[in-house]
Amino acid sequence: MSEHRKLTRSSERMIGGVCSGLARYLNLDPVLVRLVFIALALVNGLGVLIYLIMWLLVPDEAAGPQSGDDVIRANLEDIGNQARRIGERIGRSEGSAFLFGVLLIVLGGLFLLRNFVPGIDMSLMWPLLLIALGGYLLLKHR
Repeated sequence: MSEHRKLTRSSERMIGGVCSGLARYLNLDPVLVRLVFIALALVNGLGVLIYLIMWLLVPDEAAGPQSGDDVIRANLEDIGNQARRIGERIGRSEGSAFLFGVLLIVLGGLFLLRNFVPGIDMSLMWPLLLIALGGYLLLKHR
């Protein structure tokens, strides 16, 4: 007999529990799933989009049976809470905000350079957004 498995976000999470929940569902190592999402994010940004969509639509394992609307509502609240926690951690120390700003500028620069490599299609939106956000954080914390 086949065992009925349900895809849920795991409580053993680094951010939203998507990768560890997907790894458990597919019977894979969570590190491998995380690496796939990171690779997709770096190649064309698709990893970030897929992760956010799954975080929005896949129910948390701790939640009981819910309707689709309730799942989305709970997941939106979870995304907001996690974003606030990350923002608070970054805002607590000036050094981490500076480092985060530098990281955003470096990532934006790398994505911008990828536009000059033939065969890789990446719009200018992400790099310019990252550079602007990083610059804003650096100027704000001077």
